[in-house]
Amino acid sequence: MAGPCIITVGNNKGGVGKSTTCVNLSAGLARDGASVLVIDGDPQSNTTSTLLPDLGLRENSSLVKALEDPEGAFSPFACATRTERLEIVPNSIRCMEWEVRSYSGIDSVLGFSRLLQNDKDIGKYDFVIIDTPPNIGPMLRNALLISDFVLVPCPVGDQYALDGFSTFIQVLSQAKQQNKKLLLLGVVLTKFDGRAMTHKKNKNRIRGFFDAKGIPVFETEIRVNIDIDRAHSQRKTIFEFDANKSGAQDYAALARETFARVQKEA
Repeated sequence: MAGPCIITVGNNKGGVGKSTTCVNLSAGLARDGASVLVIDGDPQSNTTSTLLPDLGLRENSSLVKALEDPEGAFSPFACATRTERLEIVPNSIRCMEWEVRSYSGIDSVLGFSRLLQNDKDIGKYDFVIIDTPPNIGPMLRNALLISDFVLVPCPVGDQYALDGFSTFIQVLSQAKQQNKKLLLLGVVLTKFDGRAMTHKKNKNRIRGFFDAKGIPVFETEIRVNIDIDRAHSQRKTIFEFDANKSGAQDYAALARETFARVQKEA
């Protein structure tokens, strides 16, 4: 595959673990030796808050700054994180203003494509991981048009987890008409509590739902883990917080499985 492998982490539902997955999957890939660029496409910018050591850097380096620059590209706006080989193009609430301004313009769909086309240094990354907001707006559409794969977090404990999934699949198929290479890499089951009977039943129901539709589901499941929340409250990846915790083991396994799936599709 020429250039980096670009993966959008997406789901049009909130609270499913998108930012958590984006942060810790990216850190897991970097720990395994990959060079990773995270693009925070969510104006809530939780991924930025966790990964960016100095939030003041957003004044000069951010996704909005890149999009507002006619000659803009991703990598000139990338900032170092505390994890080796992991960089981030940060975001801020200003992105919402950009979304409103761009709605009728070409950048509402092709802004990321322009940044990628202008980016002479994007080849130094093995992976580009894009976090997206919980809606079907310009950020998600932009991300899907430049991506090779989509990874969808799905919380096991949420009985409404599958609601709206058909909408997301529709959005994917529309994007696929313009981006022929786009593939669904798989659904990742998140927030799974193996001790709870409802979670076990829900897990089987969710896996059955996706199997029936021929939608791939990752073998790796992300267990409910208070340490992941603690890590985020301290603005750390789970690996920085404690690499021996079950959350770190789960995300290390997800990174390995993601790499294997990408290699298989290459």
